[in-house]
Amino acid sequence: MFELALRWLRDHDPGPSSEVTLVHGDFRHGNLIIGPDGVRAVLDWELAHFGDPMEDLGWICVNSWRFGEIDKPVGGFGTREDLFAGYEEAGRKADPDRVMFWEVMGTLRWGVMCCGMMQRFRAGPDHSMERAMIGRRASETEIDLLRLLAPRA
Repeated sequence: MFELALRWLRDHDPGPSSEVTLVHGDFRHGNLIIGPDGVRAVLDWELAHFGDPMEDLGWICVNSWRFGEIDKPVGGFGTREDLFAGYEEAGRKADPDRVMFWEVMGTLRWGVMCCGMMQRFRAGPDHSMERAMIGRRASETEIDLLRLLAPRA
């Protein structure tokens, strides 16, 4: 499945973005502090880089961050349409095709990261249960990629 995703990414590469911005790199609700009046802080900036702003929008749509709320593609709490409308209300233009590219890329990326965690669990030095539990999620990302690349009617 990962090879199929790599081919799809090659064939659907939108090319360089016309806009380059600061990209968080791990933008999802697990990295937000939210208070009564909204978002108070964004945490975990170690993956930040300059790139396509649609990357963060694609990452928050990766199914692994929905925690069972598969019908709410934006982090398990919203729709893509609402995400894009909010993005545009803030003065930016969302590009759904680029977001889809980054969602596929993010799903594949997370799957590869899961495989790496399983490898660390097997070979050491980290034999923690957390590594094994995250490692087994690689198979879930294969299903997620299948749903993205060959959706049912």
